[in-house]
Order: sequence, then structure tokens, then C-alpha cells
Amino acid sequence: MKPESRNRWMIWAIIALALLNIATVATVVYNRNPKRLELTVPESGTIGDEVASLEYSGRYFRDQLNLTNEQMARFREFNPDFRHHVRDINIELNDIRGRMLEEMSSSIVDSSKLNLLSDSVGHLHADLKKLTYRYYLDFKEICNKDQTERLDQLFAEMFTTDIHSGQHEPGGPSGRGRGRRFIN
Repeated sequence: MKPESRNRWMIWAIIALALLNIATVATVVYNRNPKRLELTVPESGTIGDEVASLEYSGRYFRDQLNLTNEQMARFREFNPDFRHHVRDINIELNDIRGRMLEEMSSSIVDSSKLNLLSDSVGHLHADLKKLTYRYYLDFKEICNKDQTERLDQLFAEMFTTDIHSGQHEPGGPSGRGRGRRFIN
């Protein structure tokens, strides 16, 4: 084998290994805190997701905000649609992550395909954030002043934890700067 050909293969192998390492580190950071709030319908079969779903269910918000029956009726109008769309996006994100890992693991890595998949993840995350703020605004519309203050606190906790995710500062949200609780 010619030295330049061998060098070319070694460069591609290094790139593939670097991408695989980045994906592994990102996965570890993402999954580090088991108590993530994603406001989704859990995929069946996992106890942790069922607990998170119960924790942020209509009952959770009813108890946290002291919602009336009328407010709960209005909540039930927008909550299922939100949860359905978020669930669909999360399923699609998982699918794309799987395809990315598959591509990175292949013998010949197509970086243009990886770029497209990465862009897709970014667009889906943007859609998720848009759904979340619309959900918040719908929620805020049914709340009185005191409930709105509490709703702000609940969402502030979620968003500030989201901001710190992936940062490795001492004393972060879960100690030593680890953790992620809110929508990816």
C-alpha cells in the first residue's frame, strides 16, 4: 500500500474515531441526570420515563398551581396536542441520533450525510423550543396572577437547568456542573 494512501485511510479513521468520541461524550453528558423534564409522553417500557411523566402530568401542574376545575378543563384542551407533538419530535430525534451513530460507525463515513443529520437535529430542537414557549403562553393564559408567578418559577427552574447543561462548573445543578432537566 502506498504511503499516501495509507495516510489518507489513517486520517479518515482518526476523524471517525473523533466523531465517535464526541458522540459518546455528548451521550454521557445528556444522560447524566436521570431527572430530566421533557414534558413528553414516555415511551413505554421504562420506569424512569413513567415517573417523569407522572411528575409533570396534569395532576402535577394542578397541584403545583392549585388549578380549578375550569382551568384543568382548559389545560386538557392544549396539553394533549403539545405532548403528542413533543413525543413525535423526541422519537424523530432518537431516530436521527441512531442514524448518526450508524453512519459514524460505518467503514466509509459520509460527512455530508452527518452534516445533514446534525442540521436536522438542530431544526427539531428549534421546533421543540417553539412548542415549549407556545405551551407556556397557553398555560399562562389560564392562570391568575399568583399562579403565573408559580408557573414562572417552574419554567425558570427548567430553563436555568437547561442553560447549565453540559457546562462543567463546580457546584452546577447536580453538583460538579452536571445535569440536564429540560427539553433538548
